[in-house]
Amino acid sequence: MQEFDFVIVGSGHNGLTAAAYLAKAGKSVVVLEKRPSLGGACVTEEVWPGYHVSTAAYLCSLLHPAIISDLELHKYGFEIDRRDPSGFAPFEDGSYLLFQRDESATRKELLRVCPKDADAYFQFEKDVETAADILEPFFLDAAPSMGKIADAFSSQGAFPLFEQFFTQSVRTLLENRFNSEKLMAVLSTDGLIGTAAGPSDHGTAYVLLHHYMGRAVGARGAWGYVKGGMGSVSNALAQSAIANGAVILSDKEVARIDVTNDRAAGVTCTDGSVFSGKAVLSNAHPFTTFGLTKQSPPPDIAETINRWKTHGVSCKINMTVSELPNFTAMPGLASGPQHRGTVHLAPNMDFLDKAWHDCHDGRPSEYPMVEIYMQSATDSSLVPEGKHMLSCFTQYFPYEIDSNLNAIAEENRYYRRVIDTIARFAPNVPESIENVQVLTPRKLEEQFGLIGGHIFHGDITPNQMFGGRFGLADSRTPIRGLYICGSGAWPGGCVSGIPGSNAARQVLKDLQNKKI
Repeated sequence: MQEFDFVIVGSGHNGLTAAAYLAKAGKSVVVLEKRPSLGGACVTEEVWPGYHVSTAAYLCSLLHPAIISDLELHKYGFEIDRRDPSGFAPFEDGSYLLFQRDESATRKELLRVCPKDADAYFQFEKDVETAADILEPFFLDAAPSMGKIADAFSSQGAFPLFEQFFTQSVRTLLENRFNSEKLMAVLSTDGLIGTAAGPSDHGTAYVLLHHYMGRAVGARGAWGYVKGGMGSVSNALAQSAIANGAVILSDKEVARIDVTNDRAAGVTCTDGSVFSGKAVLSNAHPFTTFGLTKQSPPPDIAETINRWKTHGVSCKINMTVSELPNFTAMPGLASGPQHRGTVHLAPNMDFLDKAWHDCHDGRPSEYPMVEIYMQSATDSSLVPEGKHMLSCFTQYFPYEIDSNLNAIAEENRYYRRVIDTIARFAPNVPESIENVQVLTPRKLEEQFGLIGGHIFHGDITPNQMFGGRFGLADSRTPIRGLYICGSGAWPGGCVSGIPGSNAARQVLKDLQNKKI
C-alpha cells in the first residue's frame, strides 16, 4: 500500500488542476490514469504520423485566468492565441459574414448582410457581458440556486437579462432581438453545443451564456487556439502539479474506490496496487464514480441517476487534407481570414430545429449542424509541411440509435452528409481528404470514458446546473471523503479547470475543519 494525503482518479484537466492546487498547498497527491496518455478528453494525439490532433476538446476560452496565474501555466508551455476573426459563415446564396476582432470591421459586415441588426448585435454583446459578469463569481463557490442568481441580477438592475438567459430558449432569445435568420443561426449554435436539445427548447439560452463566460484570452467570450493543441493545457497542468511534488501515474486503472466505515479511504487498481488517502477526488463521470464505490447509491443519488441527461449528441470528425477549403463565397487556398476562425454551416433556425428533431427520433440528422476548425492554418507545427487538418464539430448524432437502423451504416451515411454539407460551400474538400477519424457519442464513451458520450458529463441546461450538478451543491458526495472534481460537478463542462479548483479548495477546507 502506498500512502498519500489525497488520491485523484483520472487525469482529465480538472483532475490535474485539483492535483496542482493540492500539491501547491504542500499535500502529497497521486493521480491515477487508466490511459497511456494524460489529459482525458483534453489531449493532443498523433492520430496519423506527423499530425498532432486535438482529438476531442479543440478550443479554449473558459480556462479561468486565476488558474492560469496561480499554477503558472505559462511557465510550463501554455500559450493561447485569440482567433481573429472569431467566425466565418458562408451561405448558399453566395453571401457571408465575417466576425472580426475590430468592431468597426464587424459592423461593416453586418451592415452589408443584415443592416437592420447591426446595432442590436453590439447591444447583444454588451448584454451577454453584463450577464456573464454577474454570474462569474458564483462559479468559484458552491452551486447557487436559481433564486440566488435571480437576486444577484435584480440587485444589479438586470433582472430582464436573468429572465432571458435563464428561462428562455436560444431561439426566443435571438428572435426577440434580431431580424436576420442568417445571423440568428450563427449565434444560436453556442446554445446547442454538446446539448441534447434544439434551439426551440427552454434552457438553451443559458447554454449560450455559458459559452460566453470565458476570459482565458483576455476578452470576455473570446476563444483561442492553444499552441501545440489542447494537450498543451493538460501538459502544463501536469507539469505544475509535478513541480510541486505530485505523482502522476498512467496505465493505472482504478478498479474500486475503497470505502471503510462509510469513508473513502483510498483506491484499489486493476493490477492489485492500493493507494490510501485522507480523501479521494474523482475526475470520472459521476456514474462511474459511484459505480467504483461498489455500493448502492443513496436514494437521492439514485433518483438523480435515473433522471440525469447524459446521452451525448455530438460527433467529432477529424480529417487531414492536402489543401485548405476553397470557399465559393470567399475563394482562396492560401491561409486567409475565412480559415482562421470557426466556420459556421447553418442557414437558419428551422434547419437547426429539424436537425434536432431527427436526433430526438433516434436518427442522425439528415442535414447536420457543422462547425469547422482549422488550427493548422495558424499553427503549422501540428502538421507535415503543406498539409492541413479540419476539425469538424457536428450535431446531431444520437447515442441511442433507432433499433431499426444499423449503427455502422448510419455512421457512414452521417459522415458522407457532413462532407456533402461542406462541399456545398467548399467544393474542393472531398477530393482533398486523406485521413478521417469519426468520433460518435459511442466512440467518445469508449475512448475517453465519457458516459453516454456526453462531452460535459451531462447537459448544462439550467435544470442540471443551478442548485447543483448531479444534485450536489458542491464537490462533496454523500460518502465522507469522496469528492467529484470533474465536469459532473459545478459549474459543469468545457475546459475551465474550475470544478477541479473548487474541489481542491473544498477538500482543504474540510481537512482543516476535521471533516475528513
